[in-house]
Amino acid sequence: MAFHGDRTVLAPRGMVCTVDQLASSAGVAVLRAGGSAADAAVAAGAVLAVTTQHMCGMGGDLFALVHSGGPSPATLASVGRAGSGASAAALRADGFDEMPMRADVRSATVPGCVDGWLALHGRFGRLPLAEVLAPAREYAVSGFPASPLLSRAVRRIGGVPGADDYFRSGPVRVGGMMRRPLLARAFDAIVEGGREAFYGGEFGAGLIDLGRGLFTADDLARSCAGWETPLRVRAWGHDVWTVPPPSQGYLTLAGEGAGWLVVYASEDDQLAKITQIAKRFGARSAARYGRLVNEDLV
Repeated sequence: MAFHGDRTVLAPRGMVCTVDQLASSAGVAVLRAGGSAADAAVAAGAVLAVTTQHMCGMGGDLFALVHSGGPSPATLASVGRAGSGASAAALRADGFDEMPMRADVRSATVPGCVDGWLALHGRFGRLPLAEVLAPAREYAVSGFPASPLLSRAVRRIGGVPGADDYFRSGPVRVGGMMRRPLLARAFDAIVEGGREAFYGGEFGAGLIDLGRGLFTADDLARSCAGWETPLRVRAWGHDVWTVPPPSQGYLTLAGEGAGWLVVYASEDDQLAKITQIAKRFGARSAARYGRLVNEDLV
């Protein structure tokens, strides 16, 4: 079930929800072709890597909960560590007392997204990986209309190395067609040669070059994907599950659990109390994890 304003959408067999209708449609098409929910998730995520890279790209990480009929969901955390060349001392010497938010590759970790796709597909996939990634490859080669979200986001990356494919046809405008041929090559590498062709191929070489000592081939050779034990809280009469840290899903559990505790407050007080609780948990998280980590953690 999904909500669109005052309209409720129901589906008898499955549903895919993303921030981009092209990605959602790709996921639904995979389900209709006989694919699993994991196939649909990978297909949708791959399209997002093309059309909405500023929110969900192959350079990021992946977390997943998969309900497979057991007592708890299968829980995947595919998140990379800092490169072996990372140095908190070097960042401090450059005047930083926290991680730089933009235009500095030293904030990037080894990307776990593709390892996550392969782990999900390897354990729960039904369709061939080439078929699952085909919609994303097609949009990368043939083009897609730029969304309002994308057209605003790309203004921040003009002149950034590796971002020139966004501007080959001039300024990005809403509805204007865009093509991402380099991403198509990455999809081909994944299909033909698996993780080694991606992390050890053109993408990996480009990342090592961009990092200028931050990443090594050994950093990229280790898989980022791992199946973990999920976290759970009982709230609102249900078990609520999430991925453990480094995911920040525990904040959701904290909010749900705390919200259940104030459920008997007056309606006027409920939202305010839950909001304050969420703010406090978020503030503690930022204080603990948002500052520049020390050398031991790096």
